[in-house]
Amino acid sequence: MLDYLKDLQKSFSINTLLGSLFFFFILASWYTLRPLRNELAVQDIDNISILLAMVGVTMLMVNYIYSWVASLTNIRWLLVLCYIFLGSNLLIFMSLDFNSNPWIGRSFYVWCNIYSFFVVAIFWVVMINLFRGEQSTYSFGLISLGGTLGAAFGSRLAKLISATFDGSNIDIYAFTTVVLLIIGLLVGLITINRIRSVAKSPIGGSASDAFRNLANSKQIQSIAIYMYLFTGLMTIHWITSAQIFANWTDDSSKRIALFADMELAVSLLAGFTQIFLTSFFLRKLGIKIILFSYGVIFAIVFIVYASAPLVVSAIVITIFLRVFEYAINKPAREVVYTHLKRTQRYKSSVLVDTFFARFGDFSGSIFLNVFKNFAVTFNFVPLLSIPFVALISFVGIKVSKIQSEDKKRKASELIDNND
Repeated sequence: MLDYLKDLQKSFSINTLLGSLFFFFILASWYTLRPLRNELAVQDIDNISILLAMVGVTMLMVNYIYSWVASLTNIRWLLVLCYIFLGSNLLIFMSLDFNSNPWIGRSFYVWCNIYSFFVVAIFWVVMINLFRGEQSTYSFGLISLGGTLGAAFGSRLAKLISATFDGSNIDIYAFTTVVLLIIGLLVGLITINRIRSVAKSPIGGSASDAFRNLANSKQIQSIAIYMYLFTGLMTIHWITSAQIFANWTDDSSKRIALFADMELAVSLLAGFTQIFLTSFFLRKLGIKIILFSYGVIFAIVFIVYASAPLVVSAIVITIFLRVFEYAINKPAREVVYTHLKRTQRYKSSVLVDTFFARFGDFSGSIFLNVFKNFAVTFNFVPLLSIPFVALISFVGIKVSKIQSEDKKRKASELIDNND
């Protein structure tokens, strides 16, 4: 118990608390926009497949531009340029009348998806370069807590200003998001400035590094496959649970109230875990067991959906999966990123967390749509993804080896230097 308290104390450093505050404002900025993005999707649901395809193509283009910018600057200016660019885009949308042309709303929907992935991915680029190796296992739980609280704050803020959206402009939403983003940027710069050796060092490389690393590095390939499988399986779960909730009641108000209660439960449980348990799990269970466990968890989830497609099953599963992702698995993946080489940390991690995440979402939805045309009960369809469930556990073991390989490499370099 005494060892646990000593380890817990190591999580509460000034840098970690600043990182947590940084994440609070970044996720608050996105969760303020998220309900507006969802509303635009509902209004144009017939074209959603086309819009998602546009998101995927745009993400590839933006990744190339991001990699080019990263090659020319250091971590401080990379953060400034990326966040100022995203904020200025919002100011442009503020000046447009969404009722004048349907493609304005569609463009904003695509942009929101780009924003949601990149604003978080760039945040984690900063974190995995400031908090390296063993230090990250102590820090990433508390840092993730800032994101949990920021998401809850942004969601409540979005509800408060929801009456300002009349379909023609997004002034209040955009202004609020920009303010939160700028505050987050300032906190991020303060955090970076506390580690000056990292802040001044140029990143270097070329615009194609992220794609070259993907083609040449088995490590990056494994991480990309893991992210693709995870998001695909989560989408299968999400659509299946959505069908269960739809069958439960036709009363939209009851469903909305239930979803709100679930959001609260996720925030409370994830927050508790991030403060008291994340660091413990990362160090005691280890990255291998955590990444491997997703396959076991998804197998159990899909078996439960097939045998007991009840609303209580969907509630418990949804809450558990989100808490596990936010508080355990996501921090574990970020710890793995800290052991990558320099250009991989700055560039490949963003490609994985943006394009492959969205590609997995899209593939999961396609997987379910294919079996809609066959006489298969919806709750049995997830069982057909069991081979992918086994694969994610296998790939998780391969991803976890990156950590041990990095430690061996550093030990070898230390020996060489002593010689």
